Amino acid sequence: MPRIVDPRFPILLRTLRQQRGLTLRALAPLVLSSRSHLADFEHGRKRPTRETAERLDEVLGADGALAAMVREELPFGSGEADRLQYAARSGRVDAATVESLAAVLAHQRRLEDAVGSSAMVAPVLAQLRLIEAMVNGARQDETWRPLIDTAGQWAHFAGWLCTTTGEHDQGRAWYQRGLEWATEAGNPHLLATILSMRGHLAWVRGQFPAMVGHSRAAAWQPASLGVRALAVQQEARGLALLEDARAAEDGLDRAEELAVRATDHPEAEPDWMYFYDPTFFQLQRGLAQHYLGRSDRAAELLSGGLDRLPAEVRQSDWIGWYVVQLASAHAASGEADVARSRIGEARSIADATGATRLSRDVAEVERALDD
Repeated sequence: MPRIVDPRFPILLRTLRQQRGLTLRALAPLVLSSRSHLADFEHGRKRPTRETAERLDEVLGADGALAAMVREELPFGSGEADRLQYAARSGRVDAATVESLAAVLAHQRRLEDAVGSSAMVAPVLAQLRLIEAMVNGARQDETWRPLIDTAGQWAHFAGWLCTTTGEHDQGRAWYQRGLEWATEAGNPHLLATILSMRGHLAWVRGQFPAMVGHSRAAAWQPASLGVRALAVQQEARGLALLEDARAAEDGLDRAEELAVRATDHPEAEPDWMYFYDPTFFQLQRGLAQHYLGRSDRAAELLSGGLDRLPAEVRQSDWIGWYVVQLASAHAASGEADVARSRIGEARSIADATGATRLSRDVAEVERALDD
């Protein structure tokens, strides 16, 4: 059964163990575990079961604090699961079913902001298997278009999670499925967003011309101002990576203009754009400055953006990646001590969330600092 583990679990476990004066080797037999398993828990590489967390609580005198950080997750909440599984089996999807799907997805998006992507992949893919069964068996009635639209949003979210955790081929496949569903649903906002995310995937893979092409295609869609701003700023960052500084700056200015106009009509923005605000735009502009070799300005923008983030998302793995870029900018400015402090912060996030991609990026900057 998929498990959701609070990203603070590894740090609390290590702190409690050290306070009791126990080594991993000494603790292992007391909780019927092994030294290597406990090391994996402390570094966020594996997620403990609720039973293991309860044994650790008992031995370490944590009064249930560790167990409270571990939740066994059904594909959906129990009440919703009954309704949705019935819909998948029977092919009868009503408005309440689609509303349940939308509500669960909204919760999952915000949960990922807090716990990171790695913990979310298994439950979201399990949920998507059920949603696919609903789509395949659904009738062509008044609920068809809302169902396909919501399914496309789930595919978009799955593509993001897979991309963030390094499963690029799987991420691309879910984006492709999402594009198909968004097209069937006739949703230009979702279509443009997924095209943008295809551009994001190209960026992650170092395919910068494709990053620009997908972003440009997204900006051409008749989507909301915020969605188009997201695409235009990403195109601008791609142009910065291709060393076209003038076009990159023009694109960033155009994206900022769109984003400001979007704030006048928040009701026109789709639900999944909740994250796109001036803070996010500041982080993106900071990245572009870093790509253009303007390290001092990049560090200023990235640091300011990170400081403005809400506490509940500050320790997520995707935010950790921006901390890595900030460390890299400080290193390029000759501020090695500041860079080491920032990369230590990113390492803590990677260890707590079990984010393998983030760990690799951290290690790359650490090696550069040691050279």
